[in-house]
Amino acid sequence: MKQTANKGRVFDAAQARRLLVAKIHIGRTQLSMDDDSYRANLEHYGNGKNSCTNMTVPELHAVLAAFEKLGFKPKKATKKQPGKKYSPSTADGPKDERSVIRAIWIFMHRADFIRDGSETALNAWVARQTVHINSGAGIQSVQWLEGSDATHVLEALKKWCRRLMYSDLQKRGYDVWPTIDYQTLLEKWERANGAMV
Repeated sequence: MKQTANKGRVFDAAQARRLLVAKIHIGRTQLSMDDDSYRANLEHYGNGKNSCTNMTVPELHAVLAAFEKLGFKPKKATKKQPGKKYSPSTADGPKDERSVIRAIWIFMHRADFIRDGSETALNAWVARQTVHINSGAGIQSVQWLEGSDATHVLEALKKWCRRLMYSDLQKRGYDVWPTIDYQTLLEKWERANGAMV
């Protein structure tokens, strides 16, 4: 039982770390930081480290707090009201999962894995991923994702991103195990590229 509990804590810590990094990426986008400004801010608030990969959780919190002082406004989750219609303007599902989906999409664009990093392109992909829902039309916006649908889309995007990172590293001669997990592969890809995209 203790071992299971420890595994749960490790998973929660890893998940919390991923969410912090995702929020920092969204903050960078919202604040329209170019790469030099972004790295300078990471270095200033992250104890001299210019990549989220190398930061501790307290350092990531410090960076996020600094981005908020600079004007980043993370969206806060609100409780869903019974009978309330789910739409872009009243979206109140799992915002953290939607934030991670957006952050991965932006990462894939900046890594040159996909041509279009816009929200419109992401929404079109989400609709294709959820085509079995909503009378075959799919969910038309990432903002409308909730519950198991958000989880399904996030996992599908991670699998796609993982395949692209794996293929890229292999083409460039890096030794990568076929069974490597997403987070470890992401960290390896970032190290191979010198820093976080």
